[in-house]
This record gives sequence, C-alpha cells and structure tokens, in this order.
Amino acid sequence: MPERPLIMSGYLVPRALREYYFRSPVSRWRLRRAAGGRIDQTIPDVWPGSGDAGRSIVNGDFVLDGAGLGATRAIWDRLPRSEAHTVYLHGFGWLRDLRDMGGEVSRQTARTLVGGWMDRHDRWHPVLWRPDVLGQRLAVWVGTYSLLFEAAPDAFRERLDACVARQAAHAARDLAAAPAGACRLLALHGLAVAAIALGRRDYLDRVEHQLLRELPGQVLADGGHVSRSPARHCDALMALIGLRDAFRFAGRKLPPSLPDTIDRMASMLRLWRHPDGGLALFNRSVQCDPELMKSILKRAESRRKAARQAPDSGFCRIAAGRSCVIVDTGAPASTEGCAHAAPLAFEFSVGRQRLIVNCGTSRNDQRWARLLRASAAHSTLIVDEANAVNVSADGKSGPGSVLVTWEPGQDGAGVFLDAEHDGYHQRYGFMHQRMLHLSDSGDTLTGIDRIAYTGEPGRQANHAVLRFHLHPRVSASLTANRGSALLLVTPGVAWRMRADCPLALNESVYFGSGARELTKQIVLEAPLRHIREVREIAIRWTFARETPGDGRSARTGAASAGEEEPSLWSR
Repeated sequence: MPERPLIMSGYLVPRALREYYFRSPVSRWRLRRAAGGRIDQTIPDVWPGSGDAGRSIVNGDFVLDGAGLGATRAIWDRLPRSEAHTVYLHGFGWLRDLRDMGGEVSRQTARTLVGGWMDRHDRWHPVLWRPDVLGQRLAVWVGTYSLLFEAAPDAFRERLDACVARQAAHAARDLAAAPAGACRLLALHGLAVAAIALGRRDYLDRVEHQLLRELPGQVLADGGHVSRSPARHCDALMALIGLRDAFRFAGRKLPPSLPDTIDRMASMLRLWRHPDGGLALFNRSVQCDPELMKSILKRAESRRKAARQAPDSGFCRIAAGRSCVIVDTGAPASTEGCAHAAPLAFEFSVGRQRLIVNCGTSRNDQRWARLLRASAAHSTLIVDEANAVNVSADGKSGPGSVLVTWEPGQDGAGVFLDAEHDGYHQRYGFMHQRMLHLSDSGDTLTGIDRIAYTGEPGRQANHAVLRFHLHPRVSASLTANRGSALLLVTPGVAWRMRADCPLALNESVYFGSGARELTKQIVLEAPLRHIREVREIAIRWTFARETPGDGRSARTGAASAGEEEPSLWSR
C-alpha cells in the first residue's frame, strides 16, 4: 500500500507532531508492513572510493580529514559530536572505500558494519533518518549491493532488503523534511535508487514530481548551485547525475530540464576547478579528490568548456598560458549555511601548483569553521579586521547584502577583471575596487586594489590589509628591504611578488585537504586615517615568473636594504 503524507482535517501535520508519530509503535508497524519488498535489481554506484581508506577501516579506524572518528569495532556505540562526521558515518559513503579495496576481508567488514548499524539504528532518529542522510545511505547500500552483499548468507540479505524497504517507505512520506538545497536532491536520488531496487513505481513518480519542483530554485541560469559553494555544487550535480541514470535504468522518459541542467552545472564545475584537478576554496569547500572531479565530469556527459563568467553565481575565471585565476565576484548566499565573507577574494594557480589560495573550511572543528568564514581567511582586502559582509555563526549571510559589480575583458597584453564591492560602504563610506590583469603568456599577474571614499558618512577607518595566503607547498622569503618576496614553487620554478608598499610574511593556515596545515601569508598594509582628504588610496602589486638567472640574488639573500624596485604600473 503506497505511503501518503500525514494529513489531519485537510492540513499538513506540524513537524513536532509528525516526529512524535515517527517514534510511535503505529509508525514502526506501518514501516514493517512495507518491509516485504525485496531487492531484485540494482544500479551500480559509479563514484570512486579510496582503497587506502578502506584498509584503514579494515585495520580498525575510521579517519576523515586526518581526524580519527573512532575504532571500527565500536563505531556505532555513540554519535559523533560533529554533524559532518555523523552524516559521513551514517551516510555510508565509505562503503566505496571498502568496495575499491576489494577482497573477502573488505566484504566481511562491510557486512559486519552494516549489520551493526541495523542492530543499533533500525528505527527512526531525527538525524540518522533525515531524508538526505537516509538517501545517501540507500544509494550506497543498493549501489554496492552486488559487490559487497550478494554473496552474504540468505538471512543477512533478507534482513538488509527489509531494512532498505522500511527506509525507502519512510523517505517517501518525509521528503519535505530534508534541509533545503542540495540535501533534497540527495534524498531524491536515494529514494529513486531504492524505488528501482524494490520495484516501487509509485516512489519514482513521487521523486519525479518533487524533482521538477526543486530544479528551478536550486540551479541558477549560469549553472551554479544556489549555495555558491563548489562543494555543495558537486553534491547536487552527483545527485542529479544519479537521478538521470536511475530514470534511464528504469526506462522512464527524462524530465525535460534535467539533461540541460546537468550540462550547465558541469560547465560551472569546470570554472571552479584548478588545473590540479581539485576545487577552488570558496564558501565552505575543500579541494576534493581530483579523481572524483574527473569522474563527475565524465558522467555528466557534457562537452561544454569551463565557464569564464558566471554572472548569476558571481564568479569569474581568467586564464592564460598555464596560469588560472578564479575570483569571487558575488554576494554570499543566504541559504545552506555555506556563506563566507569573501567578496573579490581570488585564487591563483600555475600548472598543477596553487600559489595563492583561500584558507578553506574545517569539517572537524566548528570553532575553526567560524574563523575560516571571515574575510581575513581569504585572499582579499580587509578593513580594520572587520568582515566585508555579515555572516552568521551558522554560515548564513546577515542583514545588509553586499553589492558586487564587475567587468571582465581583454586588451592587447592579456585578460583583465575590473570589479568593486560596497561591503564597507555603510560602515566607512568607501568602496573596494580590485583590478586584476593576467598577461597573455600567463607569466605576470598584476593587481591594483583601491579604496575609494564616496563622501558618505561613516566611521573613521584606521588601516586596510591585503592578504595573500600561500599554498603550503610554496615557500617564501622576503628581500632585505621588504620590497619583494621570492616564491619557490617547484625545483627550478620561482615567482617574484612586488608591491609599492612594504611586504610582511606572516603565519597562516590551510584546510584545503580538510585537515589543518601550517603555511604563510603575504600581507600588505595601507593607513586609512587620511582617506577622506586624499579620497583614494591604491595598493599596487604583481606576481611575475622568474627566470633561473633572475632569482639568484634573492635565493642567496644578496638583495640590499636600499635596492629599488622597477616601476610596474603605468596607471
């Protein structure tokens, strides 16, 4: 009997009452009635895992981003403190690691862990049975079924089939409880995979109906996810690719907007992808596995090139030679808790090496996550250590949205981007303008950051700081007069940074892999006490590739305190 939304006297039941019902014996009885389904066919999970991570699980430990989550034998004894860790463990994406490890030991470990979960958690829980977590679990359980569970004893498979049927029945009646955004797509994907496995056409009908409602509000016209987060964009795109494949597997006609949405999202993903194959670190993102990125783009079946401009999402990519610059040219999103206060922040990579980065995000420690949302954790300009835009503790943009305007272009010497934002206008009465110019060869990146006073009232500002966070694999040293810095990238490859004000080299952190790494940041500072009289203050800087001969004096520390740097700007 198909499940229906819980309705009383023509009104949807309030959430608190629904949760009371889900805990009740009546709800458990109804789910047991749905447990007669049997997994007859499966859609293989196509996303790559890590054999090394699988061996760590087999050897006794779960690890995420360098943090130990607990011993394998006792992993279900308690819930992790971090929601990200809870979703990771109970979403079961790590079964891909055991699958890719291969061998009978990995299969036995998978069965033991899934069996342990069914012993402890095979009844409703507000987080563990939340539709997005449940959807991820269903998709992976069914997707790895043939490799991990098909040769299991009959009693285990019957129990697993019944558990999948109960969870699918609950998901079908509680889809609206999934958090807004990509989480709803994850819930829909899991339900679709389970529906095909169980032969529940009515569930697929519900998935299609809900998908058509979600797509227009989740994916912007330029293909970016509404969260403006590269990581959440990947989650959403993977879910949509999975839904497309599920509809194909079931022989159903694809929803008309689905293929084009996937195509546009693939182009946007390419905009955020550095030449090393990983993601740019904007809005609660880490680099992600390059093999996963490659797999997503392959499965997307899109031939669109990387978008250069994303006006709806608010990002721009300029590239020349082997160099690539990715710039945040938008306002933080107010949904999904991914907002970082980083207007006009940029990342700069050359070949497969990142030079200038943002600090990333921490999935292990919420105290770090809050700090990493701040403007100072990004390669941009900060006034009096204040965020350029209000971002709440839960990662949502606060009142007073920032306005960013920008214009990319090309001249006879390369490609450029002119942009400004008003994040400091209401408080201080001025605009931040940033000009970036990348030479045709990709060997020189020039920037001008201007603070322009508009005449509007505001507080007196003391100083502006430009931060350029370095990737941990880049080592830096200053010349004696602090007029330039030498950046050693790889053996025999060096870049020189120069500015028209003294440079400082300070400590920084990098969470690109999810774990904390120590690194450095180049800092330029300009006083603002007289900006109302001079109306504008500009900080000029450049990164230029060094030939081997040019860098010898800097490497040996031969630069004198009185050396003069050549003029680098004509305007």
